[in-house]
Amino acid sequence: MPNNKKVKQEQATLSKKQYEDLGRIVASVYETGYLNKAESYKNAFLKGMIQGFGGVLGATVLVALLLWTLSLFNDIPLLGNIIENVQNTVEDHQPGQ
Repeated sequence: MPNNKKVKQEQATLSKKQYEDLGRIVASVYETGYLNKAESYKNAFLKGMIQGFGGVLGATVLVALLLWTLSLFNDIPLLGNIIENVQNTVEDHQPGQ
């Protein structure tokens, strides 16, 4: 099993030429047909869909927490009216009321 410190040192010491060589090697893998392009594109698409869903879900949770935190402070100057309007809108659109 490789030593993690040694691996990190090796990664940090790659030169620009070594990165270019690595890029050529990766490109040759695609060009030779060793890697199935359709499978690669499918995996990239699915990865993008999952990342997009995670971003939307995370933003929704973040906005909900922000609104909840702001709802605790009704008496903030300049924001009190806005927060009250948001609270009224949320309460009006709750099911069962």
